[in-house]
Amino acid sequence: MPAIANQSVNDGQATPVAHTFAVVTTDGKTAKFADKSPGIPAGYIRISDEAREPAGSSGAYRRILSFSLPTTAVVDGVTKVVRTSSAQLVWNFAQDSTDQERKDLVAYSLNFPGLATEKASIWGLEPWF
Repeated sequence: MPAIANQSVNDGQATPVAHTFAVVTTDGKTAKFADKSPGIPAGYIRISDEAREPAGSSGAYRRILSFSLPTTAVVDGVTKVVRTSSAQLVWNFAQDSTDQERKDLVAYSLNFPGLATEKASIWGLEPWF
């Protein structure tokens, strides 16, 4: 099992900027990370990584990555969150899935959103199909 540690993740700027996501907490099932550079806790960019065991013999192993990106602004002299965008990736693995099947599903699900047409579609808020 990998050791939990701070993570560096690039943003989507034209010249990407690396953001450090510090470990906030972990309970052995969920790890929470935050980029504290926005300055106020409500404005922290957050990532959560959760691992769930099957809920019975027919259940699936689940991995859930959640992302929360609040936008702050100064309103009446006070910095406040004015909106939040979020995303979630969920993988469901059959209990008898092979290591290669899990690797393939993760690769497809992480690489497909990186395709130029898919990124443009997501950023433009419109389907490309």
